[in-house]
Amino acid sequence: MNSYHYEILLRSDAEPASGLGGELLNSMLPRNAANQIVIPAAHLKGLMREHLHNLLRPFRQDAEKVCSHLFGSSGEEDAGAFPGILHLTDAVAEENASVLTITRTKLENGRAKDQSLRTSEALAVGSVLKGTIHCDSSDPTVLKFCRLALLSVFSLGGGRSRGAGACRITISEHPEETPGTLLRDVGTAALPDLSSPIRYVETGHVGSGVKALKLHLEMEMPLCLPERPAGKNNVISSGFVIQGTALAGTLLTLLSRKDPELSSACFRSESFRCFPLLPVVNSETCLMPVFVSNTHKTSKVPQEDLKTYVFGDLMIPDSCLEENYRWEQKASRLSMKGTDGVLLVRDGHVELLKAGEIPRLYTAHGVVNGSGEKKDNLFTMESVCVKEFSGLVILPEKGADQLLAELKNGRKVFFGKAKSTMGAGILRAEEWTLYSRIETDFPQVPSLKNRLFIVQTPIVYENAPEKNSREILNEILKDAGWGEVEKESVMTDVLFGWNRLGLSSQIGSSGRVKAKRVIRPGSVFLLKDPVTGLPEKLAAGLGTDRYAGYGAVLPHPMFATTLCRMPGDGVKKVTPKRRSNLHPVYCGYQLDNLCKTTLSASQIARLLRCVQVSSENAETFLNNQKVSRPKRIWTQWEPVFGYLDTCLKEYSQPEMVEMIRVWHDLRIGRNER
Repeated sequence: MNSYHYEILLRSDAEPASGLGGELLNSMLPRNAANQIVIPAAHLKGLMREHLHNLLRPFRQDAEKVCSHLFGSSGEEDAGAFPGILHLTDAVAEENASVLTITRTKLENGRAKDQSLRTSEALAVGSVLKGTIHCDSSDPTVLKFCRLALLSVFSLGGGRSRGAGACRITISEHPEETPGTLLRDVGTAALPDLSSPIRYVETGHVGSGVKALKLHLEMEMPLCLPERPAGKNNVISSGFVIQGTALAGTLLTLLSRKDPELSSACFRSESFRCFPLLPVVNSETCLMPVFVSNTHKTSKVPQEDLKTYVFGDLMIPDSCLEENYRWEQKASRLSMKGTDGVLLVRDGHVELLKAGEIPRLYTAHGVVNGSGEKKDNLFTMESVCVKEFSGLVILPEKGADQLLAELKNGRKVFFGKAKSTMGAGILRAEEWTLYSRIETDFPQVPSLKNRLFIVQTPIVYENAPEKNSREILNEILKDAGWGEVEKESVMTDVLFGWNRLGLSSQIGSSGRVKAKRVIRPGSVFLLKDPVTGLPEKLAAGLGTDRYAGYGAVLPHPMFATTLCRMPGDGVKKVTPKRRSNLHPVYCGYQLDNLCKTTLSASQIARLLRCVQVSSENAETFLNNQKVSRPKRIWTQWEPVFGYLDTCLKEYSQPEMVEMIRVWHDLRIGRNER
């Protein structure tokens, strides 16, 4: 994968509205999770595609095909649809970027339209933004198309037809290139093979050995992991788990680039099992994260005397625990609440990372596919801002050795929705030596050792409407040689989705797979007798269709004893410098609201005369009210002192005059009423 670092220099003020809907929110500049101003990658991608198509169309009949290959296209695969090979990051403004506010009205027949006054934030001319673009190709011609698309963007954001957002983009790796030189090179160049680089074959052998790898994923961007289709309001919600099926597709793709036969053989192997990638605080110190749901409980509020929470699991009776952990007795006076999250085994104890504690970012953008306008195309997307994920994959030894070599120094991967503009991270792997000793070394409740398990990925079963969940689970466990259920808490569901690699039961040629009835992750079951040969059984999994990560379970690592808090992402919170915070008229209203009755119009008029002389004169006047005047007078000025002091430092003298005039007029009007 080739990467380019680009830099955007603004040659005029830019107005890349947030797109979050609603007049006030949409007038703000978009910001990322670290409060840095950004040009969203989705916006850049749309501009790049539009400009590249316009440049190539006069020279090449295959202009649309080139754009679809780079940026992807919607529709059926057999009709030429392709996910795209470009991945962009947001363009992030530097710390010294300045923000200003722009106020304008809409003109109608040469006159300002009534009630059309609008104020919005803008990024000041001269600001510099930086980002990265990744191209999943090594063909020189394709890489030139990629650079041409980026360099052909000369304006961005809103108001481009009025001169806003003019910019110049440079690529660090190719500083001397221009759109003209690139267009000359690719205008008539022969197009390389644009077929998918992923291919699967029907041969290949992996031997009999099995290995487990622990995976570390360090995210560079937020990612969206939708669990349900978007509703009528076009809001896409995100879970916090990278599903085992998504991980399986990524790992098989990495293997296939080097050895298609090995990749195909691993996929068909009964010992290929992908567990989900789960959020962790520190993947190096976490023994193994375990997804938990349904039965896990925590107190809604901490105990007042100890300032600690009570934890428990309905599947672990008090009789199986030491006295210190008998949560049912402790919880008799507390309200307990079920919770989704991750159990993290660290330093000899178990912590709970609650799903609700994971930070989230909300963005929105319009989706345009093809020509013409599409109604209801504004989508609001929720993303999780997790720095590290960790997980497990069990696969044939030959495939594991190849993956270890591929991931030794880390590989750029993409997960979640909108992978071309979100969800980028670095994936690494190491051999998980605990796998061979999991029966003895994995922390479990001693009296329930190798009997209590939590489902980590969906367990697929044949449709049996006449049977209840316990009967279904019993049959699955007996078929796999796990024994008989003593106690269970099982959730069932219907699972559907897509597999564009054609490796499962397809419906037509679209990549959609048949719906499956499954036992959901987070379900817990207790066996009557301990499982023997646990490593081999974990590799074999449970249920049918065990390819691509289905049927993975892990031993239950007791229950949490403390809550785990997500630390900050380590990125400095940046508040760019401002030419003005808010429009002076708005600030005048704010001042009036801060002291509705304490100050008279004549007192405000004296401040106005000082401001008209200079801002320094106004500062001296305010300080005298605090230091030299009677306490009764200072009490009247105190509610607005801090606000005025800030405004005098950030606003110009003419803006301050406008601000105090508005405040003075409002006070006169209030007195008249």
